[in-house]
Amino acid sequence: MSNYEKLNNTSDDDLPRNVHIKTLYKWKTDFNADSVEWCPHNGFKNIFVCGNYQLIAGAEESGIKQRVGRILLFSVSAKDGLKLELEIETAAVLDQKWCHQKINQEIILAVANSDSAIELYKLQKEHKNITLKKVNTFSFPNEDDELLILSLDWSNNKSNSEPPEIICSDSKGGVHILLLTEKELVLKASIIKFHEFETWIAGFYYWDTNIFFSGGDDCILYKYDQRVGSEPISRNRSHEAGVTSLHSNCSQEYILASGSYDEHVRIWDIRNFKCPKSEIKTPGPLWRVKWDPFSQNHILVASMLGGVHVLSGLDLMKPKIVDSYYEHGNIAYGVDWSFLTEDEVRNYPQEGNVMISSCSFYDNLLCVSKLKCDI
Repeated sequence: MSNYEKLNNTSDDDLPRNVHIKTLYKWKTDFNADSVEWCPHNGFKNIFVCGNYQLIAGAEESGIKQRVGRILLFSVSAKDGLKLELEIETAAVLDQKWCHQKINQEIILAVANSDSAIELYKLQKEHKNITLKKVNTFSFPNEDDELLILSLDWSNNKSNSEPPEIICSDSKGGVHILLLTEKELVLKASIIKFHEFETWIAGFYYWDTNIFFSGGDDCILYKYDQRVGSEPISRNRSHEAGVTSLHSNCSQEYILASGSYDEHVRIWDIRNFKCPKSEIKTPGPLWRVKWDPFSQNHILVASMLGGVHVLSGLDLMKPKIVDSYYEHGNIAYGVDWSFLTEDEVRNYPQEGNVMISSCSFYDNLLCVSKLKCDI
């Protein structure tokens, strides 16, 4: 019996209840699950990936940490439910992002991994099969095998940029910008290092990708501008613990959201970087914050030990938690919004007009859910 069947053949009475967010499907991953990303492209909006990270037991005794991972490619349909299309063995996956613009008519997925590398895969449909094929890799120098690429972001989430850039952060306090040329990924710039410890997150300001941000375990949020060099142009220490997540709003100019281990989501106007416009405390340390892809007025957050939550009221800068999801038992790391339309989502069971996915680390659990959301 498959992992999907084992979980989904249980009766409704056997499953925990969530009042507002309704579980559609569950999948038990063999390795720890830490990221989920839905494909944004027409014809493939029912496709998403789940990234896995596993530290091999006993490897630390030899003094070498062996990390392995998998990229799980899933599809959902109202008829067949959740289907695993492909499983790729790879180094441990720490972050993934789909490119929002096609590159040479191809749909591209970027993956950050524990081999100090960014890998690019193209999505293909061969007959009835959906596959991912690796097309490019950029590896950073790694003398002691301890450099992890922790996060990545594309420059073209709002509008096309030529050539597209990828920003990524690493476990030694660095930030790097790569260019995707016609033939390969090349290093444009490295900023080493303004963060004292891990740079957990780096991301572009989508309205002008000369501007980018980084957040680190040193509690600092930096703002940069590529036109004036590699020195940060602003520094903020409002966060009381490590800065773990950033996301620029594609609909509201100047607006940025950040998340931190201090359990707060902060909303920024990047023109005034001295203090956030607003903030809200969540039930746990934050790992991911993501604006919804429709109205850009809701944020989906993974609160690690405190579940998954939907924030609203952000247009008025008075955020509040409007929905919560406590299906995950141990460290909710990955969350994402589906790009499926309301009409498409209504074809699936349960009430709601929006689909999301989430995953948790130590209980190896992936969930696909529906909620009612005014988007």
